[in-house]
Amino acid sequence: MKIGNLLIRIGFGLLFVWGGLEKFIEGFLGGVGLQNMADFLKSSGLAFLGDTGTYILGAILAALELAAGILLLINKRLFEAYAFLAFIMLMALVLVHIPSGNWMNIMIHIALLFSLAGLAIENKQ
Repeated sequence: MKIGNLLIRIGFGLLFVWGGLEKFIEGFLGGVGLQNMADFLKSSGLAFLGDTGTYILGAILAALELAAGILLLINKRLFEAYAFLAFIMLMALVLVHIPSGNWMNIMIHIALLFSLAGLAIENKQ
């Protein structure tokens, strides 16, 4: 095992385990919670899903983010984990950061998107 790959997996794994948990538990490590996540999804053009639909979608996204982070930490299904997280970063850019005009957050998420996409490609088996 290469130490560089291990450090990358630990860093991204912890980041997205945290991200998944904070979407589930309002106030936990600065978390928004599922209801706020659902409200955000509604305001981002998904209101047609209704209250229940956006809540379920928020729960699915949080669970998948948490699961992808765990997969990175345990060194399993790396292509799928990295590819899913790259997709999440793309959606965060399109739905949140580009509309906000916050160039620092935009640049950080572009770096995350391309790093995760590159890692997914490198781990394709």
